[in-house]
Amino acid sequence: MTQPTLYILDDHPVVAEGLAQLLATEKKYCITTGHHYSELYQYITHTIPDLLILDYELHDKTALDVLAYLRKKEIHIPVIVYTMHTEFWIIKLLIKGEVSGIVIKSDKTEEISKAIASILEEQKKFYSSSALNVVLSILGDHSAADSVSYTPSPRENEIINMLSRGLTSDEIAQELNLSKNTIDTMRKNILLKSGAINVSHLMRMAFIKGWITV
Repeated sequence: MTQPTLYILDDHPVVAEGLAQLLATEKKYCITTGHHYSELYQYITHTIPDLLILDYELHDKTALDVLAYLRKKEIHIPVIVYTMHTEFWIIKLLIKGEVSGIVIKSDKTEEISKAIASILEEQKKFYSSSALNVVLSILGDHSAADSVSYTPSPRENEIINMLSRGLTSDEIAQELNLSKNTIDTMRKNILLKSGAINVSHLMRMAFIKGWITV
């Protein structure tokens, strides 16, 4: 019986080779590693792996860029993103990109094995425990956001986008030529109208509602 082929792409060779060695102990897969997305692009001109395992950050590109490249080439490969990132907007974009699995590098090592088995043997998507917590949080935020009828005014939307850039009330006040007290009051009103409990919650809601983009 032919062994499934895995391609591991991570711009940190220690991670790629370490993961390959770990999976090799299972003696179930034929494994190839790469450290730059150009290596993958060259590889798939002659061989299509059964499963692709990607880091999120890949030099000057991300896993999302690789997914877009594969779609453009009409190459359909299940993809696991193996990443240290747990930011909700990254997880949301990966889900939107229809990845087959998300495993966080801080999770137990057996999570990656579970993900591979789930995808290749059961044809089911897999989210590791840490990734699943973020997914469930996103779903909960969607449910909460759906109940929000508030739409920010142009000025409020401007402030929300500035907050998303990490600006403080002082910095926003300087950019808009307003007093800090005015900005603080507007921030409080935005939280009150949106139902957000703090700025972090507001940013999650704003992303889901489309008030800001990343």
